[in-house]
Parts: sequence; C-alpha cells; structure tokens
Amino acid sequence: MYIFVLKRKQLINQKKSLKLARHIPGLLEKMKSSSRLSIARADKISNLPDSILCHILSFISTKQAAITSVLSKRWRPLWRSVLALNFNSNDFKTFVRFVRVINSTMKQRDITEPIQSFRLKCPKYSSFDQKNLNQFVKFVLQRGIQNFYLHLPETCKIQTKLPHNILCCRTLEVLKLKSIMMVDFSHLVDIDLPCVKTLHLSRVYFGCHEHVMKLLSSCPIIEDLKTKCLHAPDGNERHPLEEKFRSFPNLFKARICDLSILISMVSTCVTQLPMFQSLTYLELNFRDQDWFLRGLWLLEVLKHSPKLQNLTIQECERLDSMYKTIWMDPPSAPECLSTWLKTCCIRGYRGTKYEFEFAKYIMQHSKVLETMTIKSTCLEKYQMSLKLSSCSRGSTTCKLLFD
Repeated sequence: MYIFVLKRKQLINQKKSLKLARHIPGLLEKMKSSSRLSIARADKISNLPDSILCHILSFISTKQAAITSVLSKRWRPLWRSVLALNFNSNDFKTFVRFVRVINSTMKQRDITEPIQSFRLKCPKYSSFDQKNLNQFVKFVLQRGIQNFYLHLPETCKIQTKLPHNILCCRTLEVLKLKSIMMVDFSHLVDIDLPCVKTLHLSRVYFGCHEHVMKLLSSCPIIEDLKTKCLHAPDGNERHPLEEKFRSFPNLFKARICDLSILISMVSTCVTQLPMFQSLTYLELNFRDQDWFLRGLWLLEVLKHSPKLQNLTIQECERLDSMYKTIWMDPPSAPECLSTWLKTCCIRGYRGTKYEFEFAKYIMQHSKVLETMTIKSTCLEKYQMSLKLSSCSRGSTTCKLLFD
C-alpha cells in the first residue's frame, strides 16, 4: 500500500523525494492493468501540490516523466514544468528517436519555464551531431541553467566540440563533461564561470595545457574538482603558473586521476603552489605517472592544504619507470598532519623505499590519524605489513589496515 504523509509547511527533503520517485515507474506498470485499485493508489500521490510532484519527477528520466501524463488529467501537463531534463540514449531503440524526443520536449516547454538541470547521456552511439548539441545548449542557456551534465560517446571526443557559450554562463553551478573536445580558447576572452562550484572532467580533449588552466581559473569559487583522462599537447607559451593557481580558496574536495597534464605544469613550481584553505578531501592518482621530485611536490601539496582530513594516493604501477622517486623528511611537519589528517590510504603499494618512507612519515607525524590503509597485490604483502607495523605512530588511536 502506498502511504504518503505530507506535513504542512515542511519541504520534502531530497531523500524522501527520491524514494517517492522510485514508485513512479511501478505505478505506470500497474496502470497497464487499468484496475481501479491501481488508479486509486495513484490518486494518493496526485493530492500533492504541483511543486512537490514536479520535484519528485525531476529524479527520474524525462521519458518516464512524460509517461506519467497518462495517469490522469491532473498529471497531464506536469512533466512539461519539471525543472530538470534528463535524457539517456539507453532508453531509446534508435539514435534518431532519441534526438527527436529531445527536440519535441524542448518545443513543448513554455518559454517562461526555467530549466535548472540538463543531463544528456549518450554513451552507446558512435557519433553525435554538432548542430544538435549546439541547439540543445542554446536552449538551456536561455532558461537559467544551473546544472549541466554531458556524456557523449567515447568516439566523439575528437569530433564533437563543447559549444563555447556554455563557458560564459553566469548561472551555471555544476559542470560535468565526459568524452568531448573543448573549443579553441585562444580567441575567447570572456570565459567566465563565476558560480561554478563543481567541475568534473573525464576524457576531455584540450588544445593545449594553457586551455586547461584557463578553464580552471574561470571558476573562482570551485569547491569540488574531479579530473580523469584529460588530454592536451604541450603549449608553446609558458605563463607564470603561480598566477594561474590562485583561484581555489573554496576547494574542499579534489580527485585528480591521470595527472599527465597537471603534473607537467606544476612539477617545476613546487614552491609556487597556492594555499588550499578549505581542502579536506584529496585523491591523487599516480598510476601512470612518476618523476624524480614527486615526493617533494606531494609534500608541498600537504603544506598548502592545512585542513586536509582525508588523503588517498594511487601509486605508480609502471615497473619500467625511468625515475627513482625519493623521499626526504622535511624539517617540520605540515600543519594538516599535526591537527587534521584522520585517514590516509595508499593503493598499489609495492613496498619500494619511497613508498615505505612516505607511509612511515605519515604515521609518525599525524597526531590525530585514525586509519592508515595500505592496499597491495604483491606476494610479499605479509612481510610488508610486518615492516610497517614496526613503525612508531604519532596517534595512539591509529589503526594500520593492510588489504
């Protein structure tokens, strides 16, 4: 039985809305039987205000939201007022049908209705028309878009370009891109994303390193940064990087994977890093990257992250690395180790001298560390655990977990 209780003057929180949204597909299936009982159950939801119903519908795909129009006359116009558009090509048999439904949906919406969130996921087709993408972006930009998520086929990364007008959207708060080529920034002087707090980039192709930094520097209040598989050739010009890195005072969460771009830009300026005053969670993936001064660079990152609480590191897995990374204990410990760091996780641990010295240093100088987690696939795992267990610890509550 579906029982929905709505307290007066109290907003339904996101978890409750999501739970209600999960019942929508089930209701549609029950409606196929056309039983009076199913209709009666649907009517219990129909008693909710329009704003609540539209909020619930924002948690399901636009296709499913449109189908709810068959529930009753009450539901018929609601899906066209939902503030979120969510399209997934997996919901359609053909690409032509997929694009046609998106165009149809946009034409049916009232021009005065805002769109807060636009999610376009198309992972299974081999191409995506540039003209269609430009049209979709133009449509949502005219309606005060706040959250923009674009996931194109992997084959599109060198074919389809992100329309440049999205890069000067002053209402945008969340930008997530996957498998796309960024436009040439050289002629753009108005890149401005003053409200972007979340930036996730995966399999994104840039014209050069400077374009990456130009995008990052256009997000002055960014809080959540995630990068994976970024590609960019070396730029011909080298600008003072310290000027580029001063724009992340609010960053509290960073997950940097496949560091080939960012490392090459900052490894030569270890003394020019900015202060990440709000950074509490940091994940670095060195899976395919290694260089002689990596330990020194990592130490500088810790020094410039005074409130870091959670640190995760994926170690380099290249056995043929030409570099012998070294670790040297600094004269004084970074502030985050003595007052904030609670968890540290090292993945891909192989027991090299650098890895051991780094892990030992963290355990010895972290005064409030709760867990040191070591993940390894080496056959000598037991011997490694014994060696690390013999190290002294700065925190009396620190637990060494070896997986």
